[in-house]
Amino acid sequence: MTWPILLGLTIPSVVVLLAVFLMFRMYFRHQMQVQLLSIKQEKTQVTLPLRLQAFERLILLCERIDLPELVLRLKTPGANASALRSALLLAVRQEFEHNLTQQLYVTPELWQILIKAKDRTMDLITIASDGVDPKASADEYAAKLIRMAYEEESLPSQIAKRAIKTESSLWL
Repeated sequence: MTWPILLGLTIPSVVVLLAVFLMFRMYFRHQMQVQLLSIKQEKTQVTLPLRLQAFERLILLCERIDLPELVLRLKTPGANASALRSALLLAVRQEFEHNLTQQLYVTPELWQILIKAKDRTMDLITIASDGVDPKASADEYAAKLIRMAYEEESLPSQIAKRAIKTESSLWL
């Protein structure tokens, strides 16, 4: 007779214990999710302004390596084609290096587009110097370079700007 009484008391106790265990488990999981969500929100509040600033700086990079703008900014009276070519290549390299840290805030795919834009811009500068005497005037070289830029379907800096705008729209 003691076994049925013992079982009658033990089974409900085990059921209650199991129910309490499951309730505590659900409660702690919920609390963990709330904490993770809170951490993500705090992280977003910190990183979002940094990301937006990175997008702004990268747009500025694209503007500064845009071939027509670059030529207008760096062409000096009396300079020869070789000096202008060197100044253009140096400016593109320096602009890019100045913004290297921005890759922390953008996707690897966007960063690759920016690298390609820099490389293609430097290629166009080099290609334009072919057939131009290094001692020729900077005006002659600049005219050829700008003509080549306008013949391009899309300049590398324009392609990169579109990619930056597309990625930045995902964060707004």
